[in-house]
Amino acid sequence: MPTPAADVAHLLRRAGFGGTPARIAELGALDRVDLVDAVLSTTGAPADDPPAAIADPAVDQYPKWVAATQWWLDRMATSPTPIVEKMTLFWHGHFVSGQGKVFDMDWMVRQNRLYRSLALGSFPTLTQKMAIEPAMLDYLDNRRNRAGQPNQNFARELMELFTIGVGNYTEADVDAAAKAWTGHRINDTTRQYELYAPWHDTTQKTFMGVTKNWDGPDIIDHLLTNATTRALAARFVARKLWLFLVGPEPSSATLTTIATAFASQLDIRALLRAIFLHDDFWTTTARQGLVRSPIEFAVGVMRATGLAGVDANPQWWLGSMGQEPFDPPNVSGWRTNGYWISTSAASARAGFVRYVTWRARDRGVLASTLSATPTVAVQQAFDTFAVDRASARTRSVLEAWVSAQRSAGQSWAVQPNLLTLVPLTPEFQLA
Repeated sequence: MPTPAADVAHLLRRAGFGGTPARIAELGALDRVDLVDAVLSTTGAPADDPPAAIADPAVDQYPKWVAATQWWLDRMATSPTPIVEKMTLFWHGHFVSGQGKVFDMDWMVRQNRLYRSLALGSFPTLTQKMAIEPAMLDYLDNRRNRAGQPNQNFARELMELFTIGVGNYTEADVDAAAKAWTGHRINDTTRQYELYAPWHDTTQKTFMGVTKNWDGPDIIDHLLTNATTRALAARFVARKLWLFLVGPEPSSATLTTIATAFASQLDIRALLRAIFLHDDFWTTTARQGLVRSPIEFAVGVMRATGLAGVDANPQWWLGSMGQEPFDPPNVSGWRTNGYWISTSAASARAGFVRYVTWRARDRGVLASTLSATPTVAVQQAFDTFAVDRASARTRSVLEAWVSAQRSAGQSWAVQPNLLTLVPLTPEFQLA
């Protein structure tokens, strides 16, 4: 049974960054199960090839950050497998490291590439590999963690923010985990991860009631294989991903359903499939309940206008919107939804859109609106920005404005100002 266009558009916004009318029509021939499977397919994902300048020691950190930001947003805007980039963004805000402390874009992009490579894969594998990335070792201070002087930062956040959540471990568990992770550091010469035996604590440690000579990776193995902590981790991650992709807090029953689907293998794709096929994902509450993050907003504008990062320069505006790529505000990452609504963020979004307007106009985006009727001009703008659910009020206000410009002899203003106004509508601001 074909899927209604509105449902396809909803899924493409949440599993990526929006869909064109052509893509929506193409996928609309599928039933819901096949549609979800098609969206979760990673066949045809582009090569992961960041700019060479990022690894060049002769290039300063700021130009590297600009290059990395533009490269990543370009991938989000153009990838034929946007679910991969959407999940890379999620993991960036979950397993957090930040350039503000790490100050090494080579390490930050390496971490970004790891998240991309396992974006829909095994959560245990991703967690193990995340733990020994240089960006993480530096950001949470494990590079300084040594026997006799254990540093608890990574050990604590591994449990509190990355796997099982606050209240599900003791301070003694943190202490034991910190000792287990001693010696897992960065080699200052090679700048790569190493286990440095002289710094590693080989004493007996008691973690979650088990006494043995724990090593760091053993801690992750226990958290994600022990029946009790595995279930906690499944529920913790499932809730966080639901909030990221759907918006409103899930009911206990919904959370149980999707967490159960995840818990069996801790397979990320299985969790995504459970979320997208759950009835609650398709409700009116869910459809109207998620504000686009600044990165998603900028990518949506770039997709609609066809502008690359080098022309749109999103890096100038994202910080003021509240979400700077490669630099979350703290180890807990970015919150979601209403977190993005503020007067300063709205002003920054408007500034970005107005900057993009003139470059999009010069490319001929919405050029046909110059002579179109108000109804046709507004619909063309909605189609360009993938606004498929405009309210009667939004539509009537924009049509009246176009009509007024025509009457005033200012038809030239229709094209650029629709390029500004439509991305700032409530309908575009909601994912």
